[in-house]
Amino acid sequence: MKSIRELILFDYAQRDKAQNLVSQFVLYCEIAYFKISKILMNDYILTIWLEIHLKLKSENKLFCQCKNQQDFENTKPNTNICPVCTWQPGALPTLSQEALYKGLILGKALNCSINKESSFDRKSYFYPDLPMWYQITQLYHPTNTNWKVNFYIDNYRQGKTIHILDAHLESDTAKMIHENKKSILDFNRAWTPLIEVVTWPDFCSSDEVIEFLKELQRIVRFNNISDADMEKWQMRVDVNISIKKENQEKLWTRVEIKNINSFWSIKRAIENEFIRQKELYESNQTFSQQTRRRDDQNNCSHLMRSKEEALDYRYFPEPDLPPLILSDELLENINNTSLEIPYNFIKKAIEEYWFNKEFINALITDKETLDYFLSIENIDPKIKAKRICGPIAAWTKENYKTITQLPFSKENLIEFLTKSQEGKLIENQLKDVLEEMLSTSKSCNEIIKEKWFDSPWLNENELENIIKSVLTENPTIVEQYKWWKTTTLWFFVGQVMKKTWWKTNPKTAGELIQKLLWQQKSWE
Repeated sequence: MKSIRELILFDYAQRDKAQNLVSQFVLYCEIAYFKISKILMNDYILTIWLEIHLKLKSENKLFCQCKNQQDFENTKPNTNICPVCTWQPGALPTLSQEALYKGLILGKALNCSINKESSFDRKSYFYPDLPMWYQITQLYHPTNTNWKVNFYIDNYRQGKTIHILDAHLESDTAKMIHENKKSILDFNRAWTPLIEVVTWPDFCSSDEVIEFLKELQRIVRFNNISDADMEKWQMRVDVNISIKKENQEKLWTRVEIKNINSFWSIKRAIENEFIRQKELYESNQTFSQQTRRRDDQNNCSHLMRSKEEALDYRYFPEPDLPPLILSDELLENINNTSLEIPYNFIKKAIEEYWFNKEFINALITDKETLDYFLSIENIDPKIKAKRICGPIAAWTKENYKTITQLPFSKENLIEFLTKSQEGKLIENQLKDVLEEMLSTSKSCNEIIKEKWFDSPWLNENELENIIKSVLTENPTIVEQYKWWKTTTLWFFVGQVMKKTWWKTNPKTAGELIQKLLWQQKSWE
């Protein structure tokens, strides 16, 4: 029979072995995926452009006073409705000033030209969620045009710029629910405000698309424009894909894949469609411009309809809405609005702070965390990031809390970070103090006193005597050091730290140990 201790050690060994195998498997998969992607691309060039629908975070719907519900799953169907958003005869739309303002703010955040005069159009097509057979949008004269967005790719090692054709306001449709072989309509979503961002064909890989969408999502969230929750369909993407041979000028037929609502699905859709088009062209098959529906479960797409030109929608000016002319006061207000642009922080974090990708990801994923980090002044950025992105982030995740719900005040954390910056505590002490602050809510100074971390440090003579005793007790390792096995220095440092009850700065101890070793007569 094996002892309990042996069984535990056996289990840990098996677990570590399994983890190593999984890690190796993941690495091999990544390498294989990279190689396969290169083989598949061959001499083909992939060109992508996007149509992104963002639900604006306003109090009211776009053209009526009904509540702009953000979470439809927990709302009774057909409660936030009126004659306007249900398209009843005689009801007239009135533009929401807040929704317009949110759209203009997004325009400024993405460096667009805000047009003083714009207008709305009717996009005519029939579907049950559009009882009036049209949608109100902006085709001919959108409010925002000629954007550009800067973002990073390749784990923040390379910058890229994407140009935007326009970003126009439009109303959303009602929601169709299919159950028991019947289709029913919920008008809570009808006429909620959307802004559709249409890019130029500047993307050439799925990774670029995902990084751009992440930056766009951060922009709208950081500036309270939209929650952009893809699971709740507050951000959905239509992907347009076309390929061509490297030596050709003209792109081949375009395919649009509609309404994808996750980054992983978008990536898989692009790569799957590239392979599908490549196989069709290599077998000399042709197809018309078309719209397809993504089937992520089976990693494929299905034809929805052929789609030729915008004329198919029979656009014409919206007769119930006059031209939209922005006042000079509103334009000045937009121009003076201060915005948070994640790209600017990332650029600073790379070029000035020299942050690694882990620090950057941890800080930009959540606006509260980034704001908390930026609000702490006069502390070295790396010292702040090390604690906020490490133990504090782990605590918030484990306890389902935000950084503003820490068990101690910001002032207490600043006090702790100040001691770290001044070098008054060594790393092990800092780790112990922060762990206890998170678990007990005690103040930094209180924990330091309890653990005697504030006891007087040894003077140089006292420290030198302790080091000499350590060297005397370990003559064999001293000889190893003399024969250029310099890694033994850390053994001596560890022994000195133990003898001083971890009250000594390890850097200071290491320097003094080296000095004494070189002074020994036997070294000569």
